[in-house]
Amino acid sequence: MFPSFMSSSTAVEQERREDDVQSLDESLAPPYAKEFISFINAAPTAYHTCAFFASQLRSAGFIELPERSSWLSIRPGGKYYTTRNSSSIIAFAVGGRYTPPNGIAAIAAHIDALCWKIKPYSKDEKGGFLRLGAAPYSGGGPSTKWDASHSTWWDRDLSLAGRVLVKGKDGKVIQKLVNLGKPIARIPSLAKHFGEPALGPFNFETNMVPIIGMSSEKEDTDIPGVIGKQHSARLLKAIAKELGVSAQDIVDFDLELYDITPSVFLGLDDEFISSPRLDDKLCSFAAISALLASSSDPEFFEQSGTISMVALFDTEEIGSRLRQGAKSNFLQIVAERTVEALGGKGKGPYGQVMANSFMASADVTHSLNPNFSEVYLSTAAPLLNKGIACKVDPNGNTTSNATSMALVRKIGEKYGCEVQLFHIRNDSRSGGTVGPMLSERLGMPCVDIGIPQMSMHSIRGLTGSKDPGLGVKWMEGLFRGFEELSSYVGFE
Repeated sequence: MFPSFMSSSTAVEQERREDDVQSLDESLAPPYAKEFISFINAAPTAYHTCAFFASQLRSAGFIELPERSSWLSIRPGGKYYTTRNSSSIIAFAVGGRYTPPNGIAAIAAHIDALCWKIKPYSKDEKGGFLRLGAAPYSGGGPSTKWDASHSTWWDRDLSLAGRVLVKGKDGKVIQKLVNLGKPIARIPSLAKHFGEPALGPFNFETNMVPIIGMSSEKEDTDIPGVIGKQHSARLLKAIAKELGVSAQDIVDFDLELYDITPSVFLGLDDEFISSPRLDDKLCSFAAISALLASSSDPEFFEQSGTISMVALFDTEEIGSRLRQGAKSNFLQIVAERTVEALGGKGKGPYGQVMANSFMASADVTHSLNPNFSEVYLSTAAPLLNKGIACKVDPNGNTTSNATSMALVRKIGEKYGCEVQLFHIRNDSRSGGTVGPMLSERLGMPCVDIGIPQMSMHSIRGLTGSKDPGLGVKWMEGLFRGFEELSSYVGFE
């Protein structure tokens, strides 16, 4: 062995440096942090998110139940999922000892996020530039001052993804997911040197049009058909190339622009995750992860007398309308058909099941922003990396009340989860969630919880690197502990 020439003080310093290196090592990342980052980077749209979760569920033994098929095969000990519009998904695991009118432990969230949707007629050229007709998803209007939502889309590298309808060899239309996966667009801002016009307000229709290239005298001829009249040949060819099809076989599409900058760890010790689309893919990820974890444990699942369910909806950011939104009959139909298949015939048993159930409406909540602490209620401002928060609003924008929050805290106590609180100031405004509309439609006791994040509705948000795992931990606790704790507090 070679002699050491390191003094004792130098050895201590070296040990400290090694500890520092370890603290920054991604291999030591908190539970579910790296998995969440990988998920976000793989799921730029609601369609991709739905497909991502469906793939995970199938790998874990969940069986797909198309809405048009019979569901009478549902049995205790089975695991199932169904989708609607390829952009909403409901998954559930029937405990091995389940019988009606036992209840359902449910978590509801949404998987859509603010973005720019491609217009049905996107072809646009001006000043030598090839532009892309796009509309803000959630928001818009004739003009606006700077805000923290769509204004953060200026000067960002944007890519394009979504679903494409393609004519198959048999002449029938099939659906394919596409993700160009590279920067193809930017909404350029106006330099401040131009004075007043650069200060806003800005018009979404005229000032925020993405540019995707330079127009040319040798511009490709239009693709034959209606689709070729509505969209540029270069755009259609780029999509077709990515899919490996002919541009002439594209029938139509639902596409959107997204921030292509990946989700990453941030902070001197990787305390944070900087990411696009946190609202509400963060809670959606946690809910599916909790369902997969609890239902893959035979010791728990085979002895369970409840149904564990996750419902993830599209269109929340625009009011939860349409057949894939939380205002639709999607969750109600799934619950009714499941109860019926398990022997609960008629409205009586279904009503009992709903009364014996409990739902956590999960949507991201506002973490304290220390630079704007004056806008928060100091006693109810959640922090990152501490745990979920109960969201309370006296005007019915959330479902939390004393009984539902008591159960949330009891689950946290049983499974070692800290539960925080969020409440707005009286001189502030509150956002909404899917909770009130689902609770109203189903008659199911409900609470609103959230995983904290900063910069909500910005093109990029910030959450704690521990927060995905902390969300999974409490949600898994709901699935595992509901049967035992359902009588802890009475829900009339």
